[in-house]
Amino acid sequence: MKKIIEILVLSCLLFSACTKDEIQQDANDKKTEETPSGEKPGEDEPDIPMQIAPLRVEGRYLKNEQGKIVNLHGFTQTYSPYFNNNAWGNYDVSSCLNYNKSMVDKILAAGWKFNFVRLHLDPYWSDDVTLPYVRYEGHERFSETRFRKYLKELFVPMAEYFISKGMYVVMRPPGVCPHANDTDDNRYQGIELGDTYQEFLLKVWDIVSQDATVKNNPGIMFELANEPVHIKGTDGRYGGDGDACFANMQKYFQTIVDQIRGNDCDNIIWIPGLGWQSQYSGYKNYRFEGKNIGFAVHCYPGWYGSDAEQDSGEGNGSSTGGGYEPFQRGWDKQVGPVASFAPIMVTEIDWGPKKYDATWGKSITGVAKGNGFGANFKYIADQSGNVSWLFFTTRSHELAAFKDVAGEPGNYTFLNDPEACPWAIYHWFKEYAEAEQ
Repeated sequence: MKKIIEILVLSCLLFSACTKDEIQQDANDKKTEETPSGEKPGEDEPDIPMQIAPLRVEGRYLKNEQGKIVNLHGFTQTYSPYFNNNAWGNYDVSSCLNYNKSMVDKILAAGWKFNFVRLHLDPYWSDDVTLPYVRYEGHERFSETRFRKYLKELFVPMAEYFISKGMYVVMRPPGVCPHANDTDDNRYQGIELGDTYQEFLLKVWDIVSQDATVKNNPGIMFELANEPVHIKGTDGRYGGDGDACFANMQKYFQTIVDQIRGNDCDNIIWIPGLGWQSQYSGYKNYRFEGKNIGFAVHCYPGWYGSDAEQDSGEGNGSSTGGGYEPFQRGWDKQVGPVASFAPIMVTEIDWGPKKYDATWGKSITGVAKGNGFGANFKYIADQSGNVSWLFFTTRSHELAAFKDVAGEPGNYTFLNDPEACPWAIYHWFKEYAEAEQ
């Protein structure tokens, strides 16, 4: 997640209640409430064998065993109490599992048609909090012991639960890539070959790819890192684009791919780009070796020349009225070169009018091939034909609270305003699901 600016502002409220978007959590969501039978949500769930159709990367597509093209549509979950209404404390695994399983059940009951989840191996569980704080969601306090413990006790059980519900799982590593201005002392300019962050990623994926449940599980995929911004290129300079940078990006992540494959692990891998996962053009010349590899892309209003009410803060620009054409040109330039030979998975995207202050991206749904962001993104993804994507949210209770009841103009909320992403995505994902039947 990129919400570094937002989180730093709110960090002093880390364990306070979240009231964002004026969406009140239903009383049934509270971790202390029990069902009429006296059992907490999720505790009486039967053990369900994991059965989900294997997928593979074939050319520029994800395909199933029958050779049919598959594009996935999903959402996200992260497991810090901060993003879950402080529903548990003191590293209470049971309460975390109960709460998040209950959210999955309620999300599906609300009618959402999801077939994958981006599952954050949240650093809340793997941080050694006795060590000095360095940066938001940094790797500097990573505890291998804690990570191994909670991978088995929390993350793998959640993955199993999603798979039992027919959803693929895309695991992303704890935290975010280091980048310039990421700490008070500005110690980072980006990533570079052989740095401590590459060592951290190698350790994480070595552990994950050797786990007996995860390894070669057809329902589990890997997103290798979250939002690299700059890398030290072959010319010795840090940058977010260009051949010098992508030559080293290929080496940086090929090493991690090789580590995973060296463990005889064939899970599908999604590789990030530069520029907060918006720049990929250099990978056309610096290809990755191996099978089952695609690219994980992020897309927010203002990026790629798209419409935005407000700059999202990553330095990717902010277009405020160009509509479809500049968005398509930007996508073709920055993502198109890899979409021409590999599948794409957009693992972060949202939008909503600025007045709701409910999304990272500030824009409207708009009209396909016209103004706005959301409808144009959907059109671009559909035309590409090989783009999986999701609703990026860190608060599952918002999805659980959704009701498919149209709002009244002038009295909309974030959840039922057609110009915000929940209403649009809910109905688009239903259309995708119906078309696949």
